Amino acid sequence: MLASLHASLPPGLDYEIILADDASNDGTRDWLQTLKDPRIKAVLNTRNKGYACTNNTAVRLAKGVLLGLLNNDLSFEPGWLEPMLEVLQTHKLNAGLVGNVQYREVDGKLDHAGVMLNANAQFEHVQTIAGGCAPYTKVLAVTGACMLMRKADFDAQGGFDTRFVNGCEDYNLCFKLSATGKGIYVATNSRIRHHVSMSRNVNVIQNDRNSRHLFGLWRQKIKQELSTLWVSLLQSGPLAYGGLLSGQLKAAFLATPQTAARVIAEAMLLREEYRWARDLGDVDPNADIADRCSVRGLRYIPDLNGYAMWRRAEFVVSGLCSARNFYVSGRIVADISQTFIAITISVNDIQEETFQLTAEPNFNVGIIDPVLLRGVVNNFRVDAIFFDSQGMKIGDASTAIVINHIVIDDRIVKDFK
Repeated sequence: MLASLHASLPPGLDYEIILADDASNDGTRDWLQTLKDPRIKAVLNTRNKGYACTNNTAVRLAKGVLLGLLNNDLSFEPGWLEPMLEVLQTHKLNAGLVGNVQYREVDGKLDHAGVMLNANAQFEHVQTIAGGCAPYTKVLAVTGACMLMRKADFDAQGGFDTRFVNGCEDYNLCFKLSATGKGIYVATNSRIRHHVSMSRNVNVIQNDRNSRHLFGLWRQKIKQELSTLWVSLLQSGPLAYGGLLSGQLKAAFLATPQTAARVIAEAMLLREEYRWARDLGDVDPNADIADRCSVRGLRYIPDLNGYAMWRRAEFVVSGLCSARNFYVSGRIVADISQTFIAITISVNDIQEETFQLTAEPNFNVGIIDPVLLRGVVNNFRVDAIFFDSQGMKIGDASTAIVINHIVIDDRIVKDFK
């Protein structure tokens, strides 16, 4: 990295290099002692302090007006720095931070051209570049592996937030600079190679903690970004959003796409927050879900030795913010040799999915990741309809099936056996 950095910097550039060693034990510290270049300084931590704290320490030693942060697993070729400098110093852009395009060293594939929020409320790297694109593109955030900014801007934001541990520090800094009105850009003509996380192990639990902290700080900003994304998806039709949700969204819900997008964005955020609570060992908010679920529209029929629906069954749950699934399990108690039964599950008059039952006597059907609402009672409805062999609706099939149990969030919340 250091050799390619020296060889690629523009002639005549006035620069210094500060190498921060975070208590490594692989021989790097001994190698640092061999460097005699007066432009190089070294920071040697006596214990591992993490990305944020170590970079903050190194930046305090920097004398330059402009600040470049670089990972130790990058490879450079001449021409990578100049496009970043040009974007940062173009007055009309009011750039707060500039990243670049990064390719994986191992296979040459594009790894990073900025950071985006996907429809599931998760951050991911942009991995496409349009042909003939402009020399810069505005993005939500860039990776800290290679970023350029003014040192005064870094200092004004207090550097990296040390509450993050080796993850999300860079996104948080981008958001903080954006909040001051400055833009975050990728210099599309600046291209480097990156070994991608070879210098550290991936800690899933630690990443979840970092993500939860980031979302806690910037939830409204993230929700607004997510809502904007979902407006576009909903207005583009089922082909755009169909693979992201179980079943279909109801026409009445889609009639106001701005409102619908905010509802879905909130549901996606709640899903992530519930996953973090579950995976990080917090108190499970759904632990007592069975006590908060009431049933309407089921009646016991002795001849069937079970509970059948009276036209429609409803399962009403209070205090439910998110759930991984909703399943209905039961058995068919009618002859369907000349007909078939379709069960439709509806969630909050927002989302529904229809399942055609087979000739097997038992069935188990459900919706994955239902769109739920915070602060209200969530309603799951189940309908059963008879269809003839030509697919024509011929009548109510509620008494043709018996409900055995209901599953919400992988828990049997009502058992009717």
